[in-house]
Amino acid sequence: MNDLLTSIIAFDGGLTLLPPLVAIVLALLTKRVLPSLGIAIVIGAFVATKMDPIAALSLCVEIVVSVATDMDNLTVSVFSLCVAGLVGVAGKSGGTQALIGLVERFAKSRRGAMTSSWLSGGVIFFDDYANCLVVGSAMGPLCDRYQISRAKLAYLVDATAAPVASLAVVSTWVGFEVSQVGKALTAAGSELTPFSVFIDALPYRFYCIFTLIFVGVVALSGRDWGPMLRAEEDALTKEYTESGRTLPPARRAWLAAVPVATLVVVTFGWIVYTGWTSLEDPQSARFFEILGEGDAYGAMLRGSALALVLAALMTMAMKALTPVGTGKAAIAGGKTVLQALGVLYLAWTLGDIIEAAGAADFLATALEGRMAPWLFPVATFLVAAATSFSVGSSFFTMGALIPLVVPLAVALDGGATGPILLATTAAVLDGAVLGDHASPISDTTILSALGSQVSVVDHVRTQLPYALAVGTIAVVAGSIPAGLGLSPWLLIPIGAVLCIITMYVLGRRPTVPA
Repeated sequence: MNDLLTSIIAFDGGLTLLPPLVAIVLALLTKRVLPSLGIAIVIGAFVATKMDPIAALSLCVEIVVSVATDMDNLTVSVFSLCVAGLVGVAGKSGGTQALIGLVERFAKSRRGAMTSSWLSGGVIFFDDYANCLVVGSAMGPLCDRYQISRAKLAYLVDATAAPVASLAVVSTWVGFEVSQVGKALTAAGSELTPFSVFIDALPYRFYCIFTLIFVGVVALSGRDWGPMLRAEEDALTKEYTESGRTLPPARRAWLAAVPVATLVVVTFGWIVYTGWTSLEDPQSARFFEILGEGDAYGAMLRGSALALVLAALMTMAMKALTPVGTGKAAIAGGKTVLQALGVLYLAWTLGDIIEAAGAADFLATALEGRMAPWLFPVATFLVAAATSFSVGSSFFTMGALIPLVVPLAVALDGGATGPILLATTAAVLDGAVLGDHASPISDTTILSALGSQVSVVDHVRTQLPYALAVGTIAVVAGSIPAGLGLSPWLLIPIGAVLCIITMYVLGRRPTVPA
């Protein structure tokens, strides 16, 4: 007992877990992410230096400078700013709204309106904030026309936005996700390529995959249950009055479609090109292996910069905005990610502090023989979901937990790219999204409600049962069997079938209340 207590309070023992715990608890209590991260960084520096104030200050300065000047971090920042600027220009010029307007043409019924809203979320795949605001506001009148509740629209938007952005190889999420995984792999002494781990972990992203499937089932079946069913039945009693909304000219859709296509093609093409040329025998390599060896950071930088420049030039050429207006739109778009970038840099700093304190080594030693390896992915998923729910930030959750769990997963898999590492990496990212969906203080929850013009309380109340249902399916049909070594390609169809069964067993089509 004394040995256990000594280990818990030792600077190379349990105290190494204090920084992420402090960050999570403070963020939960204060609802302020940035100060919580800052305080956790300072505490972590004192733990890492065994309470030496001079050494702690020196360590903080050293890590802050290292994080601020790291080229990968700078690339992620420029990429995020460029994509946000692209979103701002495409939105202000009317390109995004016109693109959504084209999707609306396929909607000729309630099912068509819901399906169009679902598919529109796939169109705005590169940023969850843009997805929530643009799709919600653009599809609202269409949903009103077919007496679909704004709560249902908010669910369709919210349940599509973060999963799509988190899974997409080109999005404002991928840079942060890959960089966090890369730093954790380095801390574990692994030579695995972070982008290859990200790509290989995609089939293990059960919650995000099943959520996108579940949303599709909801849209196509027209069925609901719980609070969402009551909201839909209330919507059927409301009469629709045409608001006279006017969409931008259809030709302006090119102002969004061409830059976004450029972003995807250039980024993806550069990854494939650099991956192909870096392999000794690329013709015998798997496609994912080629992607894993590609220059992901260079690709993101080239693709986003070119797409932003093209968006600006096209907008001015079509006289949708003046040069000054185009610049203001780009700057306004960039401002939307400044707070997120602040979280990113503090999360990167906290990750390096956690590494310096030796938390991963302690955690690996403490759990050795005490937890079956196959349970680690599901435990990670649940902890990440609880953290994200409490704090309301997916990025905060990833930044706090990835430095802890990924090195341990590397050790459990013997340093190879095995199912524990892939399932655990996916579990952190997925758990962060689940908690984000369930949390009333999450940024995307609030933005989805704002864009769809429904109260946050109604949005959370109607979405929560669906998020928890998919989370349960992700655990039962995903994380647990994946930890036992079952192929994700077998588990995804099983989970998809469970999504369909759940909706058809619990749900029914709404009817006008008697």
